Amino acid sequence: MQFGLAAFAELPLASEQLVDRSVINKIRAAAVDILTGLDTTGVNVFSSRVHNLEEVKLPSLLLYIYEEESQPLTITIPRTIEKIATLHLEGYVKQNANYDDKVDDIAQEVEEALYTNRTLNGLVLDSFLRNTEVEYESNGDNPLARVVMDFEICYHHLEGNL
Repeated sequence: MQFGLAAFAELPLASEQLVDRSVINKIRAAAVDILTGLDTTGVNVFSSRVHNLEEVKLPSLLLYIYEEESQPLTITIPRTIEKIATLHLEGYVKQNANYDDKVDDIAQEVEEALYTNRTLNGLVLDSFLRNTEVEYESNGDNPLARVVMDFEICYHHLEGNL
């Protein structure tokens, strides 16, 4: 699988605030908040699938939510809806030595940070690490390594009320 540093518009820093967010936006923002300041990635945490990861911003984390499934839990209107979604994280490292160790550090720090805040600041009922995958691209002087982590999250809301 090929991956690389995309040439898209500059992303806002993780610390920039958004207002009037839906539940899923609040969940994503909570994950960014929890993961900002890790030893390996610092403030280089971006909530987007589209990214411009300059070398000066590496190592970095990208995160987004996908694969959301819904089911009603109650039959009275408004119904309570349970949502199961995937919080997808990608950690990027580009350096010429010890990139395996750096990728492992990112994975460990992310897992520990989200384990200690499994409800993402009270926005979800639970979350857990479903899988981790590591990929490498060796074009150029410095290999690019990526760790991909998928966390399953579960939350409830009233139907029509996001």
